[in-house]
Amino acid sequence: MIRDGARPGADNMAADADLLARRAPGDPPVLRLYRWSPPAVSYGYHQDPEDFDREVIDRRGWDLVRRPTGGRAILHAQELTYAVAGDAPSARFGDDLHAVYAAINGALTEFLRRLGLSPDISQGESLAAARGAVCFQTAGRHEVTVGGRKLVGSAQRRHPDRFLQHGSILTGPAHVDLLDCLRGEDRGPARRAALLAATTNLGELLGRDCEGAFADELEDLLAAVFQERFR
Repeated sequence: MIRDGARPGADNMAADADLLARRAPGDPPVLRLYRWSPPAVSYGYHQDPEDFDREVIDRRGWDLVRRPTGGRAILHAQELTYAVAGDAPSARFGDDLHAVYAAINGALTEFLRRLGLSPDISQGESLAAARGAVCFQTAGRHEVTVGGRKLVGSAQRRHPDRFLQHGSILTGPAHVDLLDCLRGEDRGPARRAALLAATTNLGELLGRDCEGAFADELEDLLAAVFQERFR
């Protein structure tokens, strides 16, 4: 269990990559929980950094960082972030990518149920939607939703005998400001409203501010659930 608090984007992604690179077969699984300071735009391993408006990002004092995993762009501002490194195939996580997602989703959905929520797992999105640049605009296969709206976005990097999966659990609506950071993206009010309608967050669902001491309580609960399921 690693609880790193808030760190810059480059430090966070280097730490996640290191979890995968340093892992030896048979090591116990590792859960890392962390946040971001300053906020950061992360983009998937195969995305083009030229798609992002660096002037906007720099003016706001945010970081821009590549993730060691695939997937689409995310603004990490109001969220809890998790990373899991483990063996696959293994008894804990199963034999393939889909089994790993299912195992970790079991912990994520249990965490949400203990908060009094009723989470679901998305069955996927259209090919056209999957080509978009924004992670939270639609829910891909294996992603966690509540009331049909995306709450958790995750991505995975695999080697033949081990994996890294990390993801964002939204605690507020700040992720919508990612639209301001993308070149050629519709930044108008209708586009922002559509992105907000497609997503939800713990603050909205629980009816309270998820910053400060309550963020620590949420992280405590998330850690406890993962420890119960994978110890």
